[in-house]
Amino acid sequence: MPTTAYPIDRPAPGQRESEIGVRPVDSLLRCVSSGYLSDGCSCQATIPSSVVTAAWARERELLGAHQDRFFRFAWRGGVWFSFGLRDGDVRGVYCPMHSAGRAERSFVQNVSVAS
Repeated sequence: MPTTAYPIDRPAPGQRESEIGVRPVDSLLRCVSSGYLSDGCSCQATIPSSVVTAAWARERELLGAHQDRFFRFAWRGGVWFSFGLRDGDVRGVYCPMHSAGRAERSFVQNVSVAS
C-alpha cells in the first residue's frame, strides 16, 4: 500500500494539530538590506525568528524596555541589529555585515551634523 508523506509541522488530513507531537519548523528572517547603497542586490543572510524574538525578550527583561525600538544582539559570532515592538514581536533584522555598515553610515552622518 503506498504511503503519503505529510510535512511534520502540519497535521495530516483528519489529524488535529495537538496530535502531531512536533513543534512547527522555525521560520527564518532575512536581512532587510536591499543593497541600494552598494551593489543593488538584496542580502540573503537569514536567522531563525525564535533567536531574534528571544534576544528581544531578554533585552526587554534586562532593560525594562516597553516601547518599540532598535536593539543589537550577538549570534554565532556576529552582531545583528533588529527592531523590536512593544508587544514582543520583531520587525526586520540586519545581518552582521549590514548592521556594521549601517552603524558606520550613522556615525559618519552624526559626526557631519555635529561639525
